[in-house]
Amino acid sequence: MEPYGPGTTISFRLPHDTPEHVYQYLNERKKKLGRKFSSEIAPLFIQSVSEKALQDQQEDLLEVPIPKGLSEEQLDWLTHPRTQALIGHLIWQMVKQPLKPLEMAPPPVESLPQKDSHSFKTNNAITNFAQKTFLDFDDDDD
Repeated sequence: MEPYGPGTTISFRLPHDTPEHVYQYLNERKKKLGRKFSSEIAPLFIQSVSEKALQDQQEDLLEVPIPKGLSEEQLDWLTHPRTQALIGHLIWQMVKQPLKPLEMAPPPVESLPQKDSHSFKTNNAITNFAQKTFLDFDDDDD
């Protein structure tokens, strides 16, 4: 038997004691979505299995909802593993040592994520305008 991984097809039978509303919902979605049915059901399956796996591991988790209305870049930053580790570390520090100031040691430079080529990019006209208008200090010697 091959181990499961991304892209693996999984098939299983619904148990005999499956509630009627579950298989009615599945039948309705299958009829409406056709071939896209698995794309809708897969996240539900993954979420359910993930919750069960975490319960079985007896991990104590704190879920922090992500605010609505974030840009794609903000969402990418929030879901980055380093950001999640930082948030977890800050919460741990606040719980374990609530009266001690938070320690904010900067990470090593080589471990920082590289900037995306599309992040905060300006065109040449804006750069030239800024240099001529704000960065020309030659006439300040008068």
